[in-house]
Amino acid sequence: MTQAPSNAEDKVEQTDNYLLQLIRQGDCMSFTTLFKKYYKVLVLFAHSFVKDKDVAEDLVQSFFCKLWEDRLTMAKITNCKNYFYIAIRNRCHNYIRNNKLIPVPFPDNLTEDNLLNTIIEEEISVKLIEKIQLLPEKCRNIMLMKIQGMDNKTIAATLHIREETVRSQIHRGKEILKNHFQMAYPALWIVPSFLESIFFF
Repeated sequence: MTQAPSNAEDKVEQTDNYLLQLIRQGDCMSFTTLFKKYYKVLVLFAHSFVKDKDVAEDLVQSFFCKLWEDRLTMAKITNCKNYFYIAIRNRCHNYIRNNKLIPVPFPDNLTEDNLLNTIIEEEISVKLIEKIQLLPEKCRNIMLMKIQGMDNKTIAATLHIREETVRSQIHRGKEILKNHFQMAYPALWIVPSFLESIFFF
């Protein structure tokens, strides 16, 4: 007997696959939904290779245009997220080769495990900035300065506050963000170590 999906990732994949079925039938709303869901994180992923925001955006946009144009003949995709990332990776590889740029090293064989890790890290990076923007004003400003590499003393001098206040606001912000990500990604082993790499301060 086939076992039903038991985790959030399976449910997300089911939803994505259903949207792809609707896209094959010409459903514009489903296409827009997938585009909005993956656009930002795919641009960030592409940018890590081509190091140019405009180029990264162009590559992702052209991918989605091609996806829509070929919707009637599109092969069956069993894992939408992996397919998107591998397609963008290949487009970046072709762009670098065609423009005779110095390539950013990345593996020729992108395995399922390291692809999943990359996807999660890129998604969390995007969501981190989004969640920081929702913090209380003082905490938000301090956290944004901190992730830009400013030390506590410089932040305190810039905002005309005490270093102790900076430290307490950073602690507050870290706890709010950690709680959010640990609730959002409870089953993903990469999250604790990734959060530690973000909140090294």
